[in-house]
Amino acid sequence: MNLKKIFLLGVMVSFAMSANAFEQIKPKITDSGDTPKSYLLVGNSFTFYSSGLHNIINGLAKAAGTPVKRNRMATIGAADLSWHNVWEYVRPSGMAATYVDRKDGGKIKKYDFTKEKVFDVVVLQDNSTGPVNPQRKEIFEKYVKQHAYDLQCIGIKPFVMMTWSHKGKPEMLEGLANETTRVANDANAMVIPVGLAFAEAEKQRPAIELYRADKFHPSALGTYLEGCVTYATMFHHSPVGLKYYGVEQISPEDALFLQKVAWDTVTRYFGWSNK
Repeated sequence: MNLKKIFLLGVMVSFAMSANAFEQIKPKITDSGDTPKSYLLVGNSFTFYSSGLHNIINGLAKAAGTPVKRNRMATIGAADLSWHNVWEYVRPSGMAATYVDRKDGGKIKKYDFTKEKVFDVVVLQDNSTGPVNPQRKEIFEKYVKQHAYDLQCIGIKPFVMMTWSHKGKPEMLEGLANETTRVANDANAMVIPVGLAFAEAEKQRPAIELYRADKFHPSALGTYLEGCVTYATMFHHSPVGLKYYGVEQISPEDALFLQKVAWDTVTRYFGWSNK
C-alpha cells in the first residue's frame, strides 16, 4: 500500500472515530412508557423543514398499524425554547383545544378534554447551538426544566431532542450530546438522540447528504432520519422495514439504511435490546 492510500485510510478512520469517540453521559430516563396516541412538537426550522417532522412520525406509525390520533407542531424559525409558552399550548382550554373540522365545512370546534390529556407526549427542540453556545446554555437549561415541569404536572411526558452537528463540524457532537443528556436528566425528561444518529449515518456512508446547502438544516434524508429516531424513541418500536418514505420521498434503499441507523442508535443509547 502506497503512502497516499495509507494517508487517506488514516483520514477515514479519524473521521469515523470522531463521530462518537467521547465518553457519553448516560440517559436517566430510558423507558418511553405507553404508546402515545397524541403528541406536540415544539421547536423551530429543524422541526418544520422538509415538509415537517410530524409527517415522518405519522407515516411510520400508520405503517406500523399504530396511527396517531392527534398531533400538532408549534414552531418558530430560529427560536429557542424561551420563545414558546408551552403551558398555554397544552392546558385543556388553551391553544390546542380548538381544531378545524374539515369534514363539517371547516367549522372551528373544541376538543373535549375531560376524559383525556391534550397530548400524551411533547417534544422540546431548542436552537441548534443552544446546549453548547455560552450565550444560550443557561437559557436552554432553564426552559427545558421549566417546560418539562409544567408538562409533568398535568401528566404529559416530556422529551428533549438532541440536535446534530453542523456539517463539517463533528466536534460539536460531544457538547450537544452530553449537555442535552445532562439537562434532560436533571429535568426527568427523555432524550431523542438524533445527533448521534446523524454522526453514525455519516460514519457508515460519508457521502450521504443529510443537510441542505446551508450545512445545518436537514435535507429530506436528514428529516427522515430525524423522524425515524423520534418514532423509535417515542414508540419504543423499531422503524426497520416500515414502508413509508416521506412526503419528499426518498428511495426505499435509503429509507431502510436510515431506519437501521436510527434503531441501532436508539437501542445503543438507551441500552435496549435491538431485536
